[in-house]
Amino acid sequence: MSNKKPNILVIGDLMIDHYLWGSCNRISPEAPVQVVNIKKETTVLGGAGNVVNNLVALGSDVTVMSVVGDDEVSSELIEMLDNINTTHFLVLDQNRKTTKKSRIIASNQQVVRYDKETKQEINEECEQLLTIKLLEQIDKFDIVLVSDYGKGVITTELMIKLFLLQMDLILRY
Repeated sequence: MSNKKPNILVIGDLMIDHYLWGSCNRISPEAPVQVVNIKKETTVLGGAGNVVNNLVALGSDVTVMSVVGDDEVSSELIEMLDNINTTHFLVLDQNRKTTKKSRIIASNQQVVRYDKETKQEINEECEQLLTIKLLEQIDKFDIVLVSDYGKGVITTELMIKLFLLQMDLILRY
């Protein structure tokens, strides 16, 4: 039996889950809504990032590939991936927003969630950059895991290319 750590590639929609934790003791005089007094703020990897985090926690060597915006949220995301020693190849697209889902929690109950994101499919140029990186790297991985949260990174064309790359590897061995 081998003790080799699995080398896993995750391709998918990366995002940040952001939580604002607080309490509510009154209703706003401006509108019939709760006023939440924020006590704590936390962020964690979300979407495919949650998958990456779980695989790292299980002892895998993980590489992640995705397309994100060229924005502050992607910088925060990269720092979070670096903090868990994950290899990453991220295509930065100036026309996208990196997904950040913010939840306001009062007395352990979610009051509201607001999202900042782009959900349309990645453009052809971004898809081509991912495909080139896949061609260069795919034979280094024991497993390729696709994590699709409907944010546009996983396109039909990308899945066809990934399938063809996998078939080529199978046929070579």
